[in-house]
Order: sequence, then C-alpha cells, then structure tokens
Amino acid sequence: MMAYRGHGAACRRLAAILRGGLLPLALLLASLPAAAGPFLFGGASLAGGGERSEYAGITGNLLPVPFLTQKLVVSDYHYKYGANGTTVSVNGQSAEAALGVQKGWATGWAEASVGARYRYNRVSPEGADNRSDGGEWGVALTVLGQQEFARNWAVNGIASYNFGPKAYWARGRLLYKVFGEAWAGVEFIKHGDPFYHATQGGLVVTGIAIGKGVNLGFFGGAKKTAGEPRAFYGGLELSKAF
Repeated sequence: MMAYRGHGAACRRLAAILRGGLLPLALLLASLPAAAGPFLFGGASLAGGGERSEYAGITGNLLPVPFLTQKLVVSDYHYKYGANGTTVSVNGQSAEAALGVQKGWATGWAEASVGARYRYNRVSPEGADNRSDGGEWGVALTVLGQQEFARNWAVNGIASYNFGPKAYWARGRLLYKVFGEAWAGVEFIKHGDPFYHATQGGLVVTGIAIGKGVNLGFFGGAKKTAGEPRAFYGGLELSKAF
C-alpha cells in the first residue's frame, strides 16, 4: 500500500512569512506558490513475509496558477492477506496526479488535494481473489498537516481515500523535537481496501538534516494484517526542499 509523508519544510517557509502578522488575502495567495515548491520526497518500507513498498514524488507550484499546488506520486508494492483460508499475494504499481491547496501558519500547516490515481495489481495464486486483480482508476482525496503545541511537541497526520478501489491509508504521529529540525515519537497507521486490512504502530525519528534542504527519517514497529500473523515493519523516508 502506498504511503507518503507531509511536506513540512515547504510549509514552514510560508509559516515564517505569517509570523510577521496578518496579511491581506491577496498577498497571502501571491506568496504561496514561491513557498510551496518544488519539494521532492520518497521512501521505502519492509515488513515480515516479504511485504514491501517504495514511493517517490514531487509537489509544489509546478503550474503558473496562484495558490494551487500540484503533486505527482508513483509507487511499487507487494503485500499479502488471508482470504477464505488462502494467503493472497499482491504485486502492484500505482500513479497519482493531484491538485491541492496549502496553508501555513506560525505553528503548523495543512494541505488538501484531489486527483486521479491508477493502480495495477497482479494477484497470486491465479484466481485466488479476482476482486483485487488488474487495473483500476480511482479519485484520490488526501488531507495532511501538522500542528505544534506546548513546547517542542507536535501532532502530524495524513489520510487518503481512493474512490473506486475504495482503498484507504491513514497515519497519525505524536512527535517531540529532539534537536534542530528533527522530531522523534510514535506513529499509528491503518490501511487497506474492502478485501485487505492492516494495522501497524511503532517509533519514528524524522526531519534529520543531512544536507541543504535534505531531510531523512526512520520508522519501525509491529504490523498486523487480517488473516496473517503479526510481523515487524521498518523503513526510511527522504525529502528535498528547494
């Protein structure tokens, strides 16, 4: 299943502008494109039983349209689930193109986007679950954001629903700033579709600066997929802000 992180670095640029006081709406919209792009992101995760996923994308003001952001994401994945006493294995790829709106403030940011998503799955054993097999288009709705509170604490969340395949992916994180722009904390994730459901949770460290505008993160924990035994999962996330 596809998973991707929020683009806090780009939004924090907009938040820095807003710290100077309330701006007229026209000035806010004029400043948003410069603050919102471009932003490259990617990551990979592994789980027990050979499950894996990789993704890469770009977001920002790629078109000359005020206040709108654009997003392109591709992913590759392999997962398993139990169905009618059989372990079903799915290999697939997906691609998404979306338009969104983005807003930042002194202590956080938020974004909402909608776009077209296409996925193509290959199911084995052949005929085990034809409902998940082949290609399918959908309309993807995604919301994400982050809000800081108290001192050095933040909540971060993302939720995406793909109309058509009826696939969903949601993640919440509770974070504490440990050094620089790096955060550490816990995460909880739910994802699936009408035939596959998984729950996972663990620890995360994100926002580790490893170069100009480049951030690295790590995560890991335990995962439970319907019809399958519990397993460990882990992975990394990488982003580059321009």
